[in-house]
Amino acid sequence: MKHFILSGIFVFLMSTSFAQLEMPDFDDLPVRLTRSFGISMDIGWNSLVGMGPTIQYFVSPHVGIDGGIGLSSTGIKLGARGRYLFLKKTFTPFLGAGFNYGFGGGDENNTIKHVDQGNTIYYYVLPSPFLQITVGGDLLVYNGFFLLFDLGYSILLNGENTVIVSGTPTSTQKKAMDIALGSGIVFEVGIGIIFKNNRKY
Repeated sequence: MKHFILSGIFVFLMSTSFAQLEMPDFDDLPVRLTRSFGISMDIGWNSLVGMGPTIQYFVSPHVGIDGGIGLSSTGIKLGARGRYLFLKKTFTPFLGAGFNYGFGGGDENNTIKHVDQGNTIYYYVLPSPFLQITVGGDLLVYNGFFLLFDLGYSILLNGENTVIVSGTPTSTQKKAMDIALGSGIVFEVGIGIIFKNNRKY
C-alpha cells in the first residue's frame, strides 16, 4: 500500500512538472513549419515554368515542393521540382531537381519566321521535355514574404524539338534556336507569399 501511495505521488508530481513546461511560442518555431503553403510569380531563363505562377509547399523545414504553369519559348510550360533546404533559418541555400514540359506550338501551317542577313527560315516547335538541376537561395520571413532565386542547367530530353519547314538555317540562326529552345543555363527569380498553416504543435 505504501509503495502504491508513493507511486501515485510520484506520477502526480511528474505530470504537474510537465504541465508547467513552457511550450515554444508559435513564432519561435522554424518559419517553414508555421508557413508551409503559398504562391509566387516566377520569371527566368529556362526556368521551371518560364513566366507564370508557381505553388510552393514545404513538407518540412528541409523539404520543399514547387509546381506551376507559365509561358515560355517552348509554348505553355508545366513544371514540378523538389528542393532540399540546408538550413531552418529564414534564409537558406538549397539544391533542387525538377522536370518541366513545354507543349510546343505550331505546325506546317502555323510556323515561326526567322530572318538572318536576308536568309529566311520557317519552323515550328515540338513538345519539349526538360530535366533541370539548380542551386539557389530561399528567403521566407515571418510575415510571409517569400523570395527565391536559383541558377542551374536545363537538359532537353528529346534531343531535337524543332522542325524546319522551309529554308536552311545559318550557323547564327541555328545557334539562336539552340539557345532559345534547347538545353542551357537556368536563371530564375520568384516573389510571393507563404501563408500560415493550421498544423498542430
